[in-house]
Amino acid sequence: MMSDQKFQEPFDPAREELIDTSAVFSGEESTGEKPTDEESGVDSAGRQTSIRVHVSLLDSLMTLAGELVLSRNQLLQTISSGGLKSAEAVGQRIDLITSELQEAIMLTRMQPIGNVFGKFPRIVRDLAAQLGKQIDLSIFGKEVELDKTIIEAIGDPLTHLVRNAVDHGIEPPELRRQREKPEVGSVVLRAFHEAGQVVIEIEDDGAGLDSEQLASLALRQGLVTAEQVQSMSDKEKMNLIFLPGFSSADTVTDVSGRGVGMDVVKSNFDKLGGQIDITSETGKGTAISIKLPLTLAIIPCQVILTEGERYAIPQVNLEELLRIPAHLVKERIEIVGSAEVVRLRGKLLPLVRLADALGVERTYTDPDDGSVKIDRRRRIADRRSKQSPLTTAPAAPEQDADQHAPPVRRESPDRRIATDSALNIVVVSAGPITYGLIVDRLEDSEEIVIKPLGRHLQQCQGYAGATIMGDGRIALILDVANLATMAHLSSVDGSDRATEVQQETESQIATAEDSRSVLIFRNSETEQFGIPLDQVERIEKIKRNDIEYLGAKRVMQYRDGSLHLICVDDIAQVQPLAERDDLLVIVFSFGTHSIGLLACGPIDTRDIAARADEETLRQPGIAGSTIIGGQTTLLVDINEMVGQLYPEWF
Repeated sequence: MMSDQKFQEPFDPAREELIDTSAVFSGEESTGEKPTDEESGVDSAGRQTSIRVHVSLLDSLMTLAGELVLSRNQLLQTISSGGLKSAEAVGQRIDLITSELQEAIMLTRMQPIGNVFGKFPRIVRDLAAQLGKQIDLSIFGKEVELDKTIIEAIGDPLTHLVRNAVDHGIEPPELRRQREKPEVGSVVLRAFHEAGQVVIEIEDDGAGLDSEQLASLALRQGLVTAEQVQSMSDKEKMNLIFLPGFSSADTVTDVSGRGVGMDVVKSNFDKLGGQIDITSETGKGTAISIKLPLTLAIIPCQVILTEGERYAIPQVNLEELLRIPAHLVKERIEIVGSAEVVRLRGKLLPLVRLADALGVERTYTDPDDGSVKIDRRRRIADRRSKQSPLTTAPAAPEQDADQHAPPVRRESPDRRIATDSALNIVVVSAGPITYGLIVDRLEDSEEIVIKPLGRHLQQCQGYAGATIMGDGRIALILDVANLATMAHLSSVDGSDRATEVQQETESQIATAEDSRSVLIFRNSETEQFGIPLDQVERIEKIKRNDIEYLGAKRVMQYRDGSLHLICVDDIAQVQPLAERDDLLVIVFSFGTHSIGLLACGPIDTRDIAARADEETLRQPGIAGSTIIGGQTTLLVDINEMVGQLYPEWF
């Protein structure tokens, strides 16, 4: 009787019941006996092979799986009946369910980072007692969650960094007293979310690092040359600590390094798609910041094309996309020492051709007959581009002749007059260095599923994995850090020319009355428009058939909702939107509302003076005009346009 009453007890879905999936999926029952390692979900290395999941999350997965089955049946029925419009609606529903299912499955793998942080208080306490130091450890962000695979992989490198902070960072109490510091040293360990990633910071108030001393040690150990050190910035000198073989310790101890360098720590985070950055001030302390993706299974990437092959660049390494028209190559691309660089907002970024880094033969399309020919151009820069030495110190004659010899002049006309000669540059960051990767074409950004490389390809340094695209073809995922190493890339931040460019930029900002950045685009093929860049929230690429017409309104599906679309010619007396299949949508936010402005490419950003002609071409929706790139550019007043079209929003 008691048994019947127990089974009739109503189920409360709000209760926070946890299920050990290793037992559920194996069909085992609890016997009260102590489980073996295999039964308890622990492998031979001591790692957990099972996870605990909330019942509510499993219920959500079952619901989504049922919705997916229903949508599949609808799709099969629609295909058999030949209804194209119905198939599109069902396809959109499947896309939405798949996204929700992906998010729910990812949640099953998430674990709190406190599982790793929990062991550090004892480690710090034992080390402090062993070294005769007094250390206060503060931990924040234990509740931050990461993928189970990442949680398991970051334990050892984080332990190494914490032990380093205790051993090398915090000074002994008597030395801290001499430096007028508290006798008790401080080590802070924190984790938090930032821009879709998890950031882990390890900070101490110890002796800090001296960038000049690190550069001297690296030079003495033969890891860098004197010329490389001379052209390095302070930040790059600080990151020399991550070089393979670098050591700042006179003897190997069993406390912190144990003969293992920081390069091993960096390589471990690199394998996880993470980035490590170090900042330090002599006598004040050191802070190490680690950025990690939430999961390793699915990541957002920028797809690019080079020599007919598609590659993917993880967005965690992506800084921005840059296109330099053919006629601006001679102005934007320079040669500093033996390095070719692009001038970008007061900085000089070294350039690498992706085809050259991967050992692929470069080709180009002849503008006259459309045939594909071998590209024999040795330099990225134009023969009229500015050339500068690394430093003002005179170089050896043989070095000067080799590094700064002018490029060979061809008798044939310059190919750069063709539109296809424009440079598509992906600006990527690889630890301490940021550089430009030259590719043939920029395609869409996509979320991709990472597949590991086969054993016969794992020795290829330039690749971090592979993925299968929507058309079934394989695209390799690029490892931008290893590409920089393969290209023997070095920074020019410490060169005289970099200092000169920085001073010029600062001077222009100081002398400009009120400069501002504008986004340049087109509405028709001939008219150019600009809009303040700080008003732009996002730029989307769409097809013309993505636009839906509801009465007199244009809308498109956007982030599980609808986005209103407008054109400049809806208000202003300008030429209508160009008849193109590929369009751009510039997204703006107005409180709780978003709106998209239809536009055509190419787009660019420029810094212009705030002074503009507010009378000659002033009209509704157009605040005025200015000259940009030798062409009259109409400045769009998006607030006035939206105010006239949707007055109820204000």
